[in-house]
Amino acid sequence: MAVADVDLEALVGHLFIVGGRMISAASPGAIATPPPRRVARGRDADSFFGLVSLAPGEHQPAVFYEALSDEITGTYFNTSGSITSALRTALSAASEHIYRANRRSGDYATVGLACAVLRGSELYVAISGPARAFLVQPEGTRRMPGEFELAEPLLPLGAEHEPDVRLYHYDVQPGDFLILADPTFSRLTDNTVRQATSTGEIADTLNNLATVASENCACEVIKFVTPLPEEAPGAVGKPKRRRLPALPLFPRGDDEPLDDAEQPEPVQSDGAAERQLRRAGQSAARGLARVVEALRVLVERWLPEGRADNPLEERFQLSTAAQLGIALGVALSVALLTTVIYTARGQTSEYAQLVREAQAEIERGRAGGSQAEARAHWEYALFYLNEAAKIRQPSEEILALRNEALAALDAYDHTTRVEPLLLRAYNEGSTLIGPVVHGLNLYVADATQGILYREDLDESGAALTNRSSRVVAREGEVIDGRVVGEFVDMTWLEDGGVGQRNVLAVLTANGQLITYSPSWDVTVNVLPGADAWGSPRAVAVFERDLYVLDAGANEIWRYVASADTYAQPPQRYFTDVTPDLSNAVDMAIDSNGNVYVLHADGQISKYFAGRQEAFVFEGLPQPVVQATALFLTVSPYDRTLYMADPGGGRIYTLALNGTFLSHYRDFNDAIFDGLTGLYNVDRPPYVYVTAGNRLYYFSRP
Repeated sequence: MAVADVDLEALVGHLFIVGGRMISAASPGAIATPPPRRVARGRDADSFFGLVSLAPGEHQPAVFYEALSDEITGTYFNTSGSITSALRTALSAASEHIYRANRRSGDYATVGLACAVLRGSELYVAISGPARAFLVQPEGTRRMPGEFELAEPLLPLGAEHEPDVRLYHYDVQPGDFLILADPTFSRLTDNTVRQATSTGEIADTLNNLATVASENCACEVIKFVTPLPEEAPGAVGKPKRRRLPALPLFPRGDDEPLDDAEQPEPVQSDGAAERQLRRAGQSAARGLARVVEALRVLVERWLPEGRADNPLEERFQLSTAAQLGIALGVALSVALLTTVIYTARGQTSEYAQLVREAQAEIERGRAGGSQAEARAHWEYALFYLNEAAKIRQPSEEILALRNEALAALDAYDHTTRVEPLLLRAYNEGSTLIGPVVHGLNLYVADATQGILYREDLDESGAALTNRSSRVVAREGEVIDGRVVGEFVDMTWLEDGGVGQRNVLAVLTANGQLITYSPSWDVTVNVLPGADAWGSPRAVAVFERDLYVLDAGANEIWRYVASADTYAQPPQRYFTDVTPDLSNAVDMAIDSNGNVYVLHADGQISKYFAGRQEAFVFEGLPQPVVQATALFLTVSPYDRTLYMADPGGGRIYTLALNGTFLSHYRDFNDAIFDGLTGLYNVDRPPYVYVTAGNRLYYFSRP
């Protein structure tokens, strides 16, 4: 029987076992989130839970789970309508995401998803692919999918564009448990699952499941509880919703049991923990009041009133308020000092625990085993070390361990670590376009501020000779009688339909082509037919002709050069079909006239003479997460595509047929997260990049 008119809440715990050892963190595929601040209509009362899992023996990096989780929750909370409809839409988006990733990487992941939505006392569950769920209620254990449903196994997400989904709807009560699990939990009987939850405590449930679970597994345990009532006097209306607290595990760094002194306090639920914290707070307040009163009495003894034999009585007498102020100040000072001491001690303890966890993971990674298991150990070691670095500056020993973990993971991914060096920092909040390099001149544009800059390189190409950036043009200024429009993209124009040769060509959103070189003044040319553009994203040149990538119109506009002008309206590049370019972000053209279009999801489409050509990623160690820029090098020394993937924090290099060659990451995994543009030069072998508001370069090995 359902509880009427009760908005239930959820307590969440996670079980994650790798190589037979419990990990003190949730699985990278675990999801538990309340509604964000901005949601579609009808989604503001929904809490979303989920577990992304793979078939036994498969492994994907953490960025795979992060991107997929963002896709699922983002789609769900931005989809209006019924809960079941929003769940289907979210799973469809997830399936399409995986489908594209599988096609790009050629490494087909067998992905399952068990997810649930809680609204009030109603629970909606969706299962797709190799995943399981169990709902434990007083009347019995519900298995999802049921045994009879498993006669036709669900297709994994990404196997087809539309996912194979099972939907379930239940009314839940306080004390009910929901378990979202990977397929290894299929072997557990209903009675085993019920016995695991028998105490009603999440911590006990997790420990019980750990004793019967596989050596490599993950699950999410959710207990539904009534909201904790507000204790403030005069409170009216519904209590505030809690934010899905995650209940941590406390595993030891080895397989030995904890000593009695090390045993953690039992995890409390149904508001017991909250009530204990409130009682503790009230007790602390009463203790502080007693301290203040004692100090007040002490001050009164130090500064007595009414003593006639004290000639300095009046000079040193204080009011009661002043005395209380002194007492309170002393008490607060003591309290502050105590807080600082306990905080420092807590941070020290947490830091030491993280380092111990990292060291244990490193030892397991060194021991070898399967690539998937070893890789997981190195990833968790790096995670613990990075968390420790947030607390305290790491020692040289800890930095050495971090470098070892990075090197191990880089070996799996064929990663080359580079050290980008800063050339220039621009205005805070700037979004940079470019760079374009020609000789000893380098150009970038600040799209946020609307400023086109020129930088001067020294002979080495590794430093700037100008102390401050030279401003070439500004958005909104008048040049040649025309108001300069919004900067979109830039390229180098050796020979084309403009009056001068060897000039920088900058495309604006309103159809202007701005040209410049140190030998010529800035000119503004107007491209005819720009009123037909939708959303121009990039510009490129092939045999003097100008090509404009227009994502809004699903078209590439070709401007044929005639004499020194682009006087004629553009030609449509696509004649037989109209491709989907809605998420296209950049474009490049090789010396044979092949056009490469980069999409935001990392897909590259190849075209020749308006017809699509085959282009498939081969050997990519990691799927592209979010692409922003494409650069094509065609020279006697290098015929390579360079692709910026800030979502994955890396730069990929590919052969012109899509074969993976290498990829670059920065040592701190921080700079490449903001990549917006790149430019490769052969001599010297440098790659210039823009990231955030900064211009860098690094040397290619």
